[in-house]
Amino acid sequence: MKSATKNIVLAVVSIFFVGVLRAQESGLGPHGGRLKTVGNYKIELFGCDDYLEVYLYDGALSAINNNNLNGTVEFFYTAKATLSSPLVHYGMDGFTAKIPANTFLYSKPSFNMNGMFIVTEKFENECLMSAGKN
Repeated sequence: MKSATKNIVLAVVSIFFVGVLRAQESGLGPHGGRLKTVGNYKIELFGCDDYLEVYLYDGALSAINNNNLNGTVEFFYTAKATLSSPLVHYGMDGFTAKIPANTFLYSKPSFNMNGMFIVTEKFENECLMSAGKN
């Protein structure tokens, strides 16, 4: 009986890691969002209705606790207009940011981690991408 339980646990763990590896290969993070690498960090972002969700990971894709982090998301619109929203803690390792107006072309989250700033590359607007407008 113990052997069967061990095999089941091993199978479940193996399936989980295969899923994580496939997501990394496809550019998707553990929450299904787009994943970008910035220096020694990886940032996952998704959402397009009223809020974005943002997650910060180390290089091995281990979530970084949001306890000592803060930041903003800058939204870029046509004619060089920009708006920004603060990152609000969401759970132990995530953030949300209110989308000021959903017609933005792309966004750039940035983090302040104990005086060290992490600024990402741009993340295209998922809603505009899925609607074929971007």
